[in-house]
Amino acid sequence: MERCDWEKHGHASGSYRVTGKNIHAYSTDHETAVVATTASAPEIACSEIAQFVHQLIDTRKVENANQIAFLFPSLKYRGVMNVQVRRMKEALEHEGFLVYAPRAGRFLEVDEATELFGIYMHIFGRPPHGDYSGMDYEQFHRWVERAYDIASMLMDEDSQLALYVKDRADEIAMSVADYQCLLEVVSQNGWDQHARYEIDTMEPLLSTAPGLTDRAKKALTSAYFKEHIRKRFMQGNSFSLDYILKRATSLDWSVLDLFYRICGFSHFKHVFELAERGVDEGPICNLGLLSQYLARFMDQYTPILTADYFVDGRFNRLFFLSYLFALFRRGESLYEDAEDPFPKGRIPFLTIHQSKGLEFPVVVLGNLRKDNHGPPKIETLVQPLIHREGEPLDRMTEFDTMRMFYVALSRAKNLLVLAHFKGSGIRINEPFRTMLNDRLPRIPNFDLETVPAASLDNDELPRNYSYTGDYLLYQKCPRQYMIFRKYGFVPSRSQTMLFGTLVHRTLDDLHQYLIAKRMLS
Repeated sequence: MERCDWEKHGHASGSYRVTGKNIHAYSTDHETAVVATTASAPEIACSEIAQFVHQLIDTRKVENANQIAFLFPSLKYRGVMNVQVRRMKEALEHEGFLVYAPRAGRFLEVDEATELFGIYMHIFGRPPHGDYSGMDYEQFHRWVERAYDIASMLMDEDSQLALYVKDRADEIAMSVADYQCLLEVVSQNGWDQHARYEIDTMEPLLSTAPGLTDRAKKALTSAYFKEHIRKRFMQGNSFSLDYILKRATSLDWSVLDLFYRICGFSHFKHVFELAERGVDEGPICNLGLLSQYLARFMDQYTPILTADYFVDGRFNRLFFLSYLFALFRRGESLYEDAEDPFPKGRIPFLTIHQSKGLEFPVVVLGNLRKDNHGPPKIETLVQPLIHREGEPLDRMTEFDTMRMFYVALSRAKNLLVLAHFKGSGIRINEPFRTMLNDRLPRIPNFDLETVPAASLDNDELPRNYSYTGDYLLYQKCPRQYMIFRKYGFVPSRSQTMLFGTLVHRTLDDLHQYLIAKRMLS
């Protein structure tokens, strides 16, 4: 920070940053706290860092991979992972590490989302390409093709999954066929679909429609349902014919029910086992976020799948080409938990801005370059409207860059690693050039024994737990507690959990009311 001129020239005194800060180092020993890679081509430097990470974990200098954070000025370029991030990620994966980069790509492109929605495509049908164009749309359909092919491989490996997928696809086809049989009866009798359902005249003809399956006949002739229809008629609140047709041909599962049933097969079941053993929490976090997106679809569009949705590919257009394409185009990012943001077993990749306020035992600054493209356009537009003196426009980006790298350099508790790239077209910012030329220790000559061992932090503030929402749920099934409370899965049938929480909060409100009343008296 001292290498930048922060003074307000032309003023008697003043500075563009707070001066006189009393900053103390986290570590007060005299061991090396900053080390750099050998000045080399990016691929070689990244490989050197990946091997160094291996040494840190093998020698127990960190207890888990999520204690080593990789920071970058940015993770994406034009919506996709930038070259510096991809290069570092590939080097780590070559060494057998898993990377968790919530801001570096689209969520739909992670393995779990690709596999799950590929299976959905085999059940509901692959969405057609259509006569549309555009880069986002083409990228989306390349993802569709890849997801479909990956799901095919999963079904080849698991015959039970393949059979389940076929059964669900056949069930949809049967439901559509029943719906068309009923529509034929409606058309032959000239009935208005939106008119009141006349059970005595319509039910005998509908239930005997040629080709109707036993399942649909049973739904139409159910004694309980017929009694309910007559009761609604007596109340002056009759069902419409359209409702009866949809009810008789609806599926008994939703998109979220389907998600949980698919999670029971071996490939996805392994994800839950990894989380239970504390080996890798990344996949289960992604599945938890998938459940949230599916629940949002049900809230916004339809909680029940009826046959009319599958006529003429309506559901495919709604679910794949509308909802999922919107998520893909927005670049929805990965799971992030405010209380435990970095899954165990994965090395986190963060933007420097995202790391603000966080600390890690080991930090790797993966890119020492941030280009100055001038002030942001919004600053240029807004500054004339602000009636106070601010930073000069021509130096604003320089100041922001210095502050950003100050944040990056102050995130490490025990060790900071700098990636020193060298080669044609490679540039790094000036303060780093001076620092790296000042005989900074290099990884090949670094004594790893000087790095203090870091333990996992267990000093979090305790959460508030409820008897019905936490204790009873855990007592009933620890795995359910892990899934719904720890990893944020949305239950497909939420009445029980909602009732438990409602009871708990009602009792707590009554308790607080009685205490307040006693104090007043």
